[in-house]
Amino acid sequence: VDRAANMGAGPVRQLYKRDGVIGGSLFGVSGSTLYQGTTSRGAVTGSGAVSIAGNDTGIMVSAGGPLYTYDGTTFAAVSFPDSAPVIKVIEGASRFIAIRSGSGRFYWTPPLQRTFGALDFATAESEADQLLDALFVDDILILFGRETVEFWPNTGDDNLPFQPLEGRVLERGIRATGCATTFGPAFAWVTDQNTVCLQDENTVISNPGLQERLAASTTASLFTFFIDGTEFLALRMDAETQVYNQRTGTWSEFETYGETNWAATCHAGGVFGSDDGRTLEWSDGFEELGGVLERRFRGGLPINGGGVPIFNLRLRVNPGQTPFLSGAYAEPIIEMRLSPDAGQTWGNWKGTFLGAQGQYRKRIEWRGLGLASAPAFLTEIRLTDPVPLRVSGVFINEPYGGRV
Repeated sequence: VDRAANMGAGPVRQLYKRDGVIGGSLFGVSGSTLYQGTTSRGAVTGSGAVSIAGNDTGIMVSAGGPLYTYDGTTFAAVSFPDSAPVIKVIEGASRFIAIRSGSGRFYWTPPLQRTFGALDFATAESEADQLLDALFVDDILILFGRETVEFWPNTGDDNLPFQPLEGRVLERGIRATGCATTFGPAFAWVTDQNTVCLQDENTVISNPGLQERLAASTTASLFTFFIDGTEFLALRMDAETQVYNQRTGTWSEFETYGETNWAATCHAGGVFGSDDGRTLEWSDGFEELGGVLERRFRGGLPINGGGVPIFNLRLRVNPGQTPFLSGAYAEPIIEMRLSPDAGQTWGNWKGTFLGAQGQYRKRIEWRGLGLASAPAFLTEIRLTDPVPLRVSGVFINEPYGGRV
């Protein structure tokens, strides 16, 4: 739903919110402007991925150009060594850490300060590797280069606060700035080979189909959000957003109904940004932005031999949960269609009733579905009526016994 708290005309490129940072305000870069809530605080130059970091002293903002700071009162450009552009800024160990564009160098501030000394830098040294992104996880600075990932633990030393962890280098780089994020107790990143990995280069969570589409996309970014206490990883590309659930190990596509992509572009503190400057949040209902919320999923069975007659298709769902006692949704309809060729083409949608309020024993079933053959029996099911839906399983050819 729309929070009715716009940040200009958009797009909202990044959001930031932390308890204890300037009163826990929501900050965002929309278009080329930094917003605190709905109030403009200053122009941010740069067309790159936006990063925002903060601590008790205020925030810093970068978009691939000059570095900026805001302390709750004053917005100003940061005097960065050699006036070099900054492609990423993060915060760790009470220091701001900034990556100098086009180099392997990263700079740091003294604790709880916002000034960078000309000699307060280090270079990622395991390889001659240009740095593109960085995270700070479990007191370790993680540096993502074009070809490698390095780990620099916090030393606590004022002169050299970070040192490389010997023997801990991942031989896989990052695709671009904005393609790394913390995720649960670990981190995820889009590699230079267009795979999505967790924690190390051997834990690949993307599949070949997703990787092919990712390679064809001109843009890619990662962010996380929560649904009912579960953290999800969102991979946003040119024309689709794929979302990964670590509990189930599955991907699903989030798309705003009638649009080519999901309305959400980024997330922080329970708030999403959008392409048109709106800020969004989850609702308690079953509509999206005042329109249709479609829930769609698939179930299938590989078939390698001869034809298999499909006598019935049943869903284990939660019927009888509609909150409506009259009108179009008092008898909500759930729909099903079949594909004879593993998803290349589809038949017509066939609807059945999900059950009026209180019909908890309603059987959700389609019968007489013909003969399925190789390569698979595949069904797709959708619900567009604004009623609850919880799915436990999809079954075929179950016995007809028992009471309806």
